[in-house]
Amino acid sequence: MLYIAANVRAQRDDEIKVIDAFCENLSKESLVNRVLKESPDVVGLNCSTHTFMDSINALKDIREKLPDATLILGGYHATFAAERILKEYPCVDYIIKGEAENALIQLLQCIENRKKPFNVEGISFLDNGKYINNELALIKDLDSLPFPARDLIQAVEYGYFHRGIRLTIGKFTAINTARGCPFKCSYCSCAAFSQRKWRHRSAENVVDELEILFNQGYECCVVVDDNFTFKPKRVEKICDLIRSRKIKMQFYCEGRADNATYPLMKKMKRAGFNVIYFGAENAMQHVLDYYNKTITPEQTKKAVENAKKAGMNVVTSFIFGAPVETRDDILNTIDFIKQIRPHAVQINILECLLGTPIWDDLVENGFVASDDWKTHHRCYEYFENGLSQDELENLVDQGYAAYVNGWKNIAGLKDFFRTLMSNKTARKIIFHNIFNPQLKTRISQEMKHFEDDYRKHLY
Repeated sequence: MLYIAANVRAQRDDEIKVIDAFCENLSKESLVNRVLKESPDVVGLNCSTHTFMDSINALKDIREKLPDATLILGGYHATFAAERILKEYPCVDYIIKGEAENALIQLLQCIENRKKPFNVEGISFLDNGKYINNELALIKDLDSLPFPARDLIQAVEYGYFHRGIRLTIGKFTAINTARGCPFKCSYCSCAAFSQRKWRHRSAENVVDELEILFNQGYECCVVVDDNFTFKPKRVEKICDLIRSRKIKMQFYCEGRADNATYPLMKKMKRAGFNVIYFGAENAMQHVLDYYNKTITPEQTKKAVENAKKAGMNVVTSFIFGAPVETRDDILNTIDFIKQIRPHAVQINILECLLGTPIWDDLVENGFVASDDWKTHHRCYEYFENGLSQDELENLVDQGYAAYVNGWKNIAGLKDFFRTLMSNKTARKIIFHNIFNPQLKTRISQEMKHFEDDYRKHLY
């Protein structure tokens, strides 16, 4: 949204307001009231599958109160369901499919000149009931975009929290250094949204923005690329420029297990990349093959080892519930989590979302009801040969318990102190949360579990 706002501001004289309804935890009523207070000519909302119905309900209310305003919807869900949305929800005037920076500029010009945007890339709309569907919009030259207009959301204090524990310390923001994903994992819609076209900003352009952020007092920054380490040489150049310009910040990023050599991890750590997230997803190769993940469990294990050896904090994610996955397969993955001992773990039950190959297969095989496209769904709603909701939720709990137990030994204790010594972000998170009652509660619970386990072994 801040990229879009910056691009409008660079090319037009419009007054722009940005509301981050999600991070401000606004109710539908609060969001609508904020919009009405501004009385805008144009309102644009971004939505995912999880927020689609909330977005539609907000637009319905805005349409009722501001009948002359032009209402635009964008984002992943709008991109994949444009025709259905326009035909079922007349509160939506236009949908922008794909990346909206340039498309919105052209659409605003059409609105201003009272012309229909027949030739505007990325725009879908109804013209006297006829569906007009222009090609999805992608930005080819990312260096041509102005940096995000962060000044428009200064009232929001951003950061990452997990169960009441703060995971980012200091002034925090996000940066996007590349867009798109060339892979086609079956559970993910990124490939469809970007047409599998990976585009990147130059290393110089990225570090120019980081230098500005550093001079503005930002201490912590997450790289929101789907796969920051896709081109290791580019990452190395970014790291070299960060160090040569003496930018002292802490960075979080995502990477793939097949692009996580020790030399790359070490160079990234020296430049301030203290936390890396790997989408491990599973420990069983046949399940990874079903997901079209194109990595192996051995690569994940080595990636975690390399990152930890370099002194980075490692987060891994896993997915339970593939139709080709048995209970024993999941138990093997749980044991794998305990073995590799990441610093943090995220375990999800497989979702079946619009825009993914899994969803397309479900539609083709007649499993999807007529209104299912409006909301998100879990695997147990469709796969009759899979595990039940209760079974999967219980296995997720087992997975988190196994992750904790992986640290309750001498090797885990050594690993913990090694992390404290080598990773500034880890030290900041721990010392900042020492007096956090949420952390005290979590530690007390884990100590009780540890004592209970100890007594079981005694007797």
